Amino acid sequence: MTASVRPVPALLGLPVLAGATAGACAVALVALGAAGHGGFTTEPAGAVAPAAAAVTAATAASRLARSGHRAAGRLATGLAASLLAYLALAVLAVATVAAGHQWAGPAVAVWNSAWIPPLALLQLTASAVVRTGAATPGTHRYVGLVLGAATLVNALLTTATEPFAGLPTIAGESWRTALAPVGAVVTVLGVAALLVLPVTLWRAALGSHHTVRARLGVAAAATTAAPLTVVFCLLLAVARAPGDVEPSLGSVAFLVALSGAAVFAVACAVTAARGTIDARRVGFVVRAVGLAAAALLVVGAGTLVAAPGSSLGPTSVALVVSALTVVVGGGTWAGTGRLARLLTAAPTLPAAPPAAPTLPAAPAVTPRGGAEGTADGGGAAGTADVAEAAVPAGGVEAVASPEVPGTGVEAGAGPAPVGGLTAREREVLAALAEGASNAGIAAQLVVSERTVDAHLRAIFVKLDLTPGGGTNRRVRAARIWLEHARQRR
Repeated sequence: MTASVRPVPALLGLPVLAGATAGACAVALVALGAAGHGGFTTEPAGAVAPAAAAVTAATAASRLARSGHRAAGRLATGLAASLLAYLALAVLAVATVAAGHQWAGPAVAVWNSAWIPPLALLQLTASAVVRTGAATPGTHRYVGLVLGAATLVNALLTTATEPFAGLPTIAGESWRTALAPVGAVVTVLGVAALLVLPVTLWRAALGSHHTVRARLGVAAAATTAAPLTVVFCLLLAVARAPGDVEPSLGSVAFLVALSGAAVFAVACAVTAARGTIDARRVGFVVRAVGLAAAALLVVGAGTLVAAPGSSLGPTSVALVVSALTVVVGGGTWAGTGRLARLLTAAPTLPAAPPAAPTLPAAPAVTPRGGAEGTADGGGAAGTADVAEAAVPAGGVEAVASPEVPGTGVEAGAGPAPVGGLTAREREVLAALAEGASNAGIAAQLVVSERTVDAHLRAIFVKLDLTPGGGTNRRVRAARIWLEHARQRR
């Protein structure tokens, strides 16, 4: 009898492999620093932060894949790999510079561009976790293409200033750029690309309701971490100009910020993958992003106010910065709290129409002469299901009771059949029943809003949900799907 050997699951081995690789790179960088090489790159904080972020991303990738979010899991794996590559390239750059190797220049140039892919991948990971469609969104392709081009152009056109003094900092004065206009255009396009997913997801979140709104909001907050990191880098450049921030210290701070953004993004992705999101988690995520943006605003304004060319004295500068901190910080705290409550607010019941005094208590025949219902709704699941299918705020008809005669869904008659719907129409209807707006449905199913609108029109026709005075077809369609789902359990 032979003993059976249990293989180590691949999902469990990924964090272990990432941890071993990250640890080896971090140790190598610290050792090079102890030998007097590398400058800020071999500082313990600058080496350990990306290593910890890589391990966290690998762990998140395992959890996402295990929960069925395979696309997000693959992107989180790519994020971990990009952070590990950044560390490995740092080791290579420092080692070649220390040895005076002829490939030192290209090695440093490639390392100098390796921070861009993690920004793209952390955004794509957070965005992918709310997608249910198998296709790759056009926004994902755009972000990947533009930031990939920015990485390549930056590596080819930017070279470190000679001679090397250890390793140049992440600072404009330490680099030369060939074909500067090309580099500037690509940089602007790259920054614009980092705003695409946050704008798309925030718009989808704020137009949706209930759990869909919370999931989309958490994903939107995660994608916002990337442009905030770039703003932080730009503020470091501004702060260097008056000489207030030492370049090496600023570069270490950038590495820590990049690593923190990656950890924040994958943590948000894991949170959004759970489906039901606790209100406290949403509040923490929203406030973290809002306060980070507020801190950047205060620091940037304070730096400009304290610049040598400013006419303000030290006392005036301190007062201005203190006032900004109170106003911006207080406003951000209140605003983010309100946004968090909005994202997690329970759906409201549609307003019932005023009771007609002539409505008879006896059962009334429906317009089709079929099943009969009572004035109070008849169906046991009426108001509860409508509450779960709250109507998105924008672009819908006035909310009314789902028991309006002549609309195709009578009280007590049971759900209309959905067997005539196509597979895609079922997906659209399911997302609608969760509370997603048209933008939210488009974001999840990876289709355009125009396509969603066409599917909804077809669904309304097939479910015999005709428009009329006081009729809300979205609420009725949501109720039909929820009743259908209940019967299938």
